[in-house]
Amino acid sequence: MISEEERKKYVEFMYNPENEYNCDECPENKNFDDWEGKYPCGQQNCWVTCHCGEIME
Repeated sequence: MISEEERKKYVEFMYNPENEYNCDECPENKNFDDWEGKYPCGQQNCWVTCHCGEIME
């Protein structure tokens, strides 16, 4: 479980479109290698793009 402050920072990061593809700062960065064309978080889509897409629909 994360603290309220950590949750707030996570939400602020994920819902800020300026953070798209900012993998170095992303809290989901798990340093996976990209041999399958994935981001360091292991996903094929940017977490920030997905979060921001939720509020723009």
